[in-house]
Amino acid sequence: MDNVVSMVDAEPFVHHADTRAAVLNFSHAILRNKYHSTVDQVENTIKPFKYEVEIEPHEWSKARKRSAALIDNEIRLCRQALQKVRLSTPKKQLQQAVQFVKGAEKRGLDPVSVQAEIARRNAEQATSSQPEASDAAPANSDSHDTAGNDVEDLGYSQYSPRLLRQAQQVLMVQDRLSILHMRRKALASSACASPDNKRFCPETFLDVVAEKLAYNAVLFINYELLQDFFFQFPRELDSNLYYGKTLQQTRDFASQNPHIGQQLKLIERRQRLELVMTRLNELVRQQAAVEQHGRKRSHWSSTASPSYSNPFPGL
Repeated sequence: MDNVVSMVDAEPFVHHADTRAAVLNFSHAILRNKYHSTVDQVENTIKPFKYEVEIEPHEWSKARKRSAALIDNEIRLCRQALQKVRLSTPKKQLQQAVQFVKGAEKRGLDPVSVQAEIARRNAEQATSSQPEASDAAPANSDSHDTAGNDVEDLGYSQYSPRLLRQAQQVLMVQDRLSILHMRRKALASSACASPDNKRFCPETFLDVVAEKLAYNAVLFINYELLQDFFFQFPRELDSNLYYGKTLQQTRDFASQNPHIGQQLKLIERRQRLELVMTRLNELVRQQAAVEQHGRKRSHWSSTASPSYSNPFPGL
C-alpha cells in the first residue's frame, strides 16, 4: 500500500485530489476484500512449525553463516560504541568511574539513585545556609544521615553525572561483548555444524525458523492477495478514470494539471486562429474569383460585340 501512496503523491496524481482519493479508496477496497482469507491461509501454513521444523543440511549451513555475520556485525557496533566513549573521555577518569560504578553495584547502590541523593543533599545545604531556613534544616538533614553516609563513603562528589552514565554504558557494552564473543565461538564450534544439535545453537535455529516463516508467508500473500490486487487494480483504474467519461469531463480532468491546462489553452487558441485564417483565405479566394469573373465578362463584352456594317454594299 505504501507503493500506491507514493504513486498518487507523485506526478500526475498530485494535481488531482479527487482522483487521488478515488485511487486510494478502491486500492483499500481490493486489499480488504482478500485480507481475511489471506490471513487465514498464512496462519494455516505456519501452524505446523509450532510442532516440528524440518531442517535440511543446506538450510542449516546458510543459517549458520547468516547468524555468524549478524553476531560479527553486533561485535563491530559494540566496539565502535566503546571507541566513541573512550575518545570523548580521558582514559584515567573513565577507568576510575568504571571502578566506582562496579563498587556501587557491589554494595547494592544504584548510581542513578546516588545522583538523586547528592542532588537532594546539595539542595538542603543550599537552603540551610539561608537565615529563614536555619531552624528547619537540621531536622531534614537528620532524617537522611544513613543514605548520606553511604554516598560520602563512596566518594561520589568527584564524579560528574555524565561520567557515571558513560561508565555504566561501558560496563553494559563490555558485558554484551563478552556474551557475543562466547556465542561466536559456539557457532564456530563443531557442535553447531549439524542441525541435530540445534538446542546448542539457538541463533541458527531461530534464523532457519524465521526464514521458513517469511518464505511461506510471502508465498501465500503473493498468491492470495497481491495477485488479485495486480489483476484488479488496472481495471479499476480504467473504469474510474477512463471509461464512461465524456469529452468535457476528460478536458476538465486534464485542465486540473496547470501545465496540461496551459497547453490545452494554447491548442484552443491555435485552433481558433486557424479557423479565422481559413475563413479569411476563403473570403480572399471568393473576392479574387469575383474580380476575375468581372474582368472576363468585360473583356468578352468588348471583343464579342457585333458590327452593323452593310454586308451587301450593292443593295
